[in-house]
Amino acid sequence: MSAEERTKMGIDRSALSLKIATHVICHTLVDCQDLLAGDERLMTAHAFLQRATSTHLCNHKLTTEGLVYEFRGQPFELHEEFKTMTLTRSVYEHLAMFYFLFEHPHTDEERDVVWKYWQLNSIKSQLDFSTAGNAEERKAEIEQMRALRRAMLQSRIGRECAQKLDEWTAIESPASTGALECLHRGGRYDVRRVSYSMAWRRLFHNDEMALLYSHLSMHCHPVYSGLVQYQNQGVADEGGDAIPLYFSACFLAYLCKLFLRMIPDGEAIVSSEFSAADIRLFEALPNIK
Repeated sequence: MSAEERTKMGIDRSALSLKIATHVICHTLVDCQDLLAGDERLMTAHAFLQRATSTHLCNHKLTTEGLVYEFRGQPFELHEEFKTMTLTRSVYEHLAMFYFLFEHPHTDEERDVVWKYWQLNSIKSQLDFSTAGNAEERKAEIEQMRALRRAMLQSRIGRECAQKLDEWTAIESPASTGALECLHRGGRYDVRRVSYSMAWRRLFHNDEMALLYSHLSMHCHPVYSGLVQYQNQGVADEGGDAIPLYFSACFLAYLCKLFLRMIPDGEAIVSSEFSAADIRLFEALPNIK
């Protein structure tokens, strides 16, 4: 494949993911309002899909339209093959958390503990423990975290994993940005925290994905090696510009497929609107090669 063909393929796959994800979002809003209104988890899952889609749309536009500066009154095109890495990383993180919240847990109890752990850390990460801010609001948020913590520790999983969960959910402990995974070991429950950098093990059956998150992060943070690569990136477009977009399209398609499993007759939402060829391509995207 030439550089142009690779770039075109990435853009085409992106457009398909966007088209199908947008259809699923709008269909759910129009035809599944009652479902959304009565189910907090489903409403949150739908928000996951919406945010991942809007983030990917930004990625698509930035990739296809590029970046242009103005220098001395003339357009000055910026060659930046890493420009959408932050957006791709965000879609990946939404997919990873979605998977561990809605797809991976096997029982209602597992789902409940994982959900409460995520809620607790979400509150903790935004809570301002300084003297600034609204004291009453801060007090209410701390009490909410305590209630979540008590509910988790009183569950079967909480009792069997008391030491870990007591430490990880302590109000004074730092917030965790990853997910919680429930495991069975010797007839008992065990739990472990899964970072975004390790989530690929569950999401993809491809050992080459091991370097994915570190590569995305390297071009999102002021890391020395990432900045060296940035400075030395080729002047000529060798097809690299659409690679982050292609990965983002794969992540969005994966998340959308998981969401459709939560909706009654979810597959029919797509099969009734798109061609068999489009559906085959869409279903193949999560199997990243």
